[in-house]
Amino acid sequence: MKIIVVGLGPLGRRLADELSGKKGVELVLLDRDEATCKAAAERYDALVLQGDGTSPELLSKAGAQEAEALIAATGSDALNTVVGLLAKQAGTKEVVVVLNDLALRTACQAIGVDKVVSPVLAAASEIKGYVLGERVLDFSVAVSSGARVAELSPGPLSGKKLGEIPLPKGVTIPVILREGKATVPEPGITLRQEDVLVVVAEDDRRLEAARALFAPSSGPEG
Repeated sequence: MKIIVVGLGPLGRRLADELSGKKGVELVLLDRDEATCKAAAERYDALVLQGDGTSPELLSKAGAQEAEALIAATGSDALNTVVGLLAKQAGTKEVVVVLNDLALRTACQAIGVDKVVSPVLAAASEIKGYVLGERVLDFSVAVSSGARVAELSPGPLSGKKLGEIPLPKGVTIPVILREGKATVPEPGITLRQEDVLVVVAEDDRRLEAARALFAPSSGPEG
């Protein structure tokens, strides 16, 4: 399967580390900077192309029209959004756009981007797992004192009121992202399928319990 990574900043390089040499993966890396591309060509088992990821010609040369996945991971939200749009137009099957700010999330969804990544510090290994079909994509980042923060979909609990959901001990949902806006939820708020739940857990074990609660294979607990 062909996977394209546009932007070789910190996240792009971590993705390259995760995907380079992976059996069955044809990796293509794009970046504007000549020195960055030279270093990447020496380090990774990948086709490395220098140029602007917003160029339809360069994306075509990279094989976006036949790629299984493309990850837009430059340092610019605007550029990533444009890359995502062009990749979808070219026919890339799965497009992941990395955003530092939530302002463009709705725009990305409107143009058909498959996944929007926020926060940017989400683990590269989770993106890898998603594009390789190994797991559902939800992103988490370690914060102080070992706590974890993740973005989850309501899944089977869509339609339930937040206060009716038996959250595991040590887990809270302080923010819900809805229609591009962050909302501090009341217990009476009804979850929608398109919501993004920002989940805070005391540790990895409690985060996994929260993931299991909202996983598509889980049924609502009553």
